[in-house]
Amino acid sequence: MQSWVFDDNKNQFNAYFTFNSGQVFRWVPYAARPGEWLGVIEGNLLKVRTHSIIQIGRARNGFTDFSELIPRYFSTLDDVDEIFSTFPKDDVFLKTCISDFSGLRLLTQEPWECLMSFVCSINCNIPSIRLKIENLSKKFGQRIETGLDTKFYSFPTSNSLSKAEKFDLLACKLGFRWRYVKFIAKQVERGALDLDRISSRSYSDGMSELISEVSHKTFGVGPKVADCVMLYAFHKKQAFPLDVWILKYIRQFHSNENLPLRKSLTWKNYSTIGDAMRRKYGKNAGYAQLLLYEKIRRGGLIQNKVQV
Repeated sequence: MQSWVFDDNKNQFNAYFTFNSGQVFRWVPYAARPGEWLGVIEGNLLKVRTHSIIQIGRARNGFTDFSELIPRYFSTLDDVDEIFSTFPKDDVFLKTCISDFSGLRLLTQEPWECLMSFVCSINCNIPSIRLKIENLSKKFGQRIETGLDTKFYSFPTSNSLSKAEKFDLLACKLGFRWRYVKFIAKQVERGALDLDRISSRSYSDGMSELISEVSHKTFGVGPKVADCVMLYAFHKKQAFPLDVWILKYIRQFHSNENLPLRKSLTWKNYSTIGDAMRRKYGKNAGYAQLLLYEKIRRGGLIQNKVQV
């Protein structure tokens, strides 16, 4: 089994903040060892401690190059201090976010799993998303052999989900999302949706490729889901996903900018708001969004309303 040691001074990694930040859904606390986490990355079951990562199991089709997988997934090449230095110096609220959530990292996930995860997230809370993903993995993924009592599974391939029956997908608690999952899986399998190609494209081109009403290559994928995939899978750090929490922040602190906040979030309106945030936070706006989201959903707007 393979292992990896974090350089804390360089990576500034906090597992609790990162795995609970809403960007990823398959990490769970290891009950037998407080402070440790278990999660599946590309068919590998990993145990994460404060300073290290240990591989404790792998599915038959699991990714094997650990030296490539771990740095990519945990975005270890990102210099967070340099990234934070690009943010506006007078943004007191964001400075508070950086201080309160030190070690919150932007992950770089496998695109297929990330896309399916956020399709499952549509109109759902985090516990419901986790359940859907685990159900899909148990039903259509591969068992990961470990010595643990809990069973773990790899995420299903596009091939397995493209062949899935409606009844089986509904049994995974997908609800109306089963149509989205099956359609997109078929598109990936026939090559109509090439996720590898998106990784080399610009942010705007990638968004256009993923949004259903623009490309018609996906089904059920709106700007928010596409933005999440661009940020959390393709590491396009200028992406700035807009959800109910972020919109609350924008309504409170950007109400004088004539943004289309009271209109439906069409692709045009979504882009207008996102562009305004990119002008404010620059090329690393996605890191700002990750920190703002964590602060706001924990009640940060109420706590900081007077001082900002």
